[in-house]
Amino acid sequence: MTAPLVSVVTPVFDAGAALEQALASVSGQSFTDWEHVVVDDGSTDAVTRRVLGRAASRPKVTVLRTENRGPAAARNHAVARARGRYVVPLDADDYLAKTFLARTVPVLEREPAVGVVHSDVRLVGGHAGIWRTGPFAIPDLLARCTVHVTSLFRRELADEVGGWDPAFGEAGEDWDFWIRLAAHGVRAHGVREALAFYRRSAGSREDAARASGRSVAALRRLLTKHAALYEAHAPEVIVAMFEEVTRLGQSLQRIYAHPLVRLAVRARGAFQADRA
Repeated sequence: MTAPLVSVVTPVFDAGAALEQALASVSGQSFTDWEHVVVDDGSTDAVTRRVLGRAASRPKVTVLRTENRGPAAARNHAVARARGRYVVPLDADDYLAKTFLARTVPVLEREPAVGVVHSDVRLVGGHAGIWRTGPFAIPDLLARCTVHVTSLFRRELADEVGGWDPAFGEAGEDWDFWIRLAAHGVRAHGVREALAFYRRSAGSREDAARASGRSVAALRRLLTKHAALYEAHAPEVIVAMFEEVTRLGQSLQRIYAHPLVRLAVRARGAFQADRA
């Protein structure tokens, strides 16, 4: 059997109905030389298990089952079984634009010096807007995760840096992966189109990963693991973090300056005053 050019890899743990949209977004790609390797990471949810059962019978889809070990181990297992030259990690509650592969694969095909192709990302579910990804570089990646997990890369790069680190548990494993690739000298290309959809919803794995305890633990692990990089680039990292905080503050300023928001704030104040 001829190997596909692209392997999409998806770890799944109790993703529920959102998983169906992720699966459909892969099967609906305009670029058709792909396989989809799905790892059930010990799901117990009945809806998830039904969706996985149906997916297992679909062409070009392989469903593997393991005990619950976390997204990093599940992705590593998927890549170990994948046959494609290129890999796209896709989380179970995210999904792809129809042209994701058509717009990203040709970049790696024509530019051998590029190892990763990332696109802009549309935020859906519990958040909204467009995430303009990048730059894929040190020190930028030390200050924040600048690239979404759903990016295309050359499969051998995962082997060269040891895949995703299961020690990160439920948070930060993708950020760590990109730091290691960038530190390894891998170049990336950004496609300025929103070709991936990043969902955040209450109770999701992504939502749980952003809980203060887990996110702080992930950051501490990054600082410890990449201590030499953080020490070498400390001034640039501090500046980048300050710029990010400033940008967020300016965004909040614009939100609170909006007439509808100001009206809502005044109405809330009047309502509270009436109740006092």
